[in-house]
Amino acid sequence: MDRVSDGAFIGWCSLNRWNPDYRSASLGYCFDAAAWGHGYATEAARALLRWAFDTLDLNRVQAETDTRNVASARVLEKLGFVREGTLREDCVVNGEVSDSWVYGLIRREWRPSSEPVPAR
Repeated sequence: MDRVSDGAFIGWCSLNRWNPDYRSASLGYCFDAAAWGHGYATEAARALLRWAFDTLDLNRVQAETDTRNVASARVLEKLGFVREGTLREDCVVNGEVSDSWVYGLIRREWRPSSEPVPAR
């Protein structure tokens, strides 16, 4: 993904593990530290989710984040994802074993704009 203002590459956002039979996929993103805190991840993921639900007709999108990455968890929650569980010792980051949180977003809970997600 390139920043519009100067064309600099700042990161990526993608769907993987797409399963058309189950109508599901996983969301992933990674941004340069200099791009953190500017809303790029939220903006890119929201556009990709709109495409996933509207064009691919997905029913569920899943995402995972390192439990130490509170900012990434906040991005997912802003988008309407719900934390569904913890994968213990799921990843190794810079030589350190860490847990991951699993998040899910179901089509019927998706809000394509920045509308707040209704209380459950």
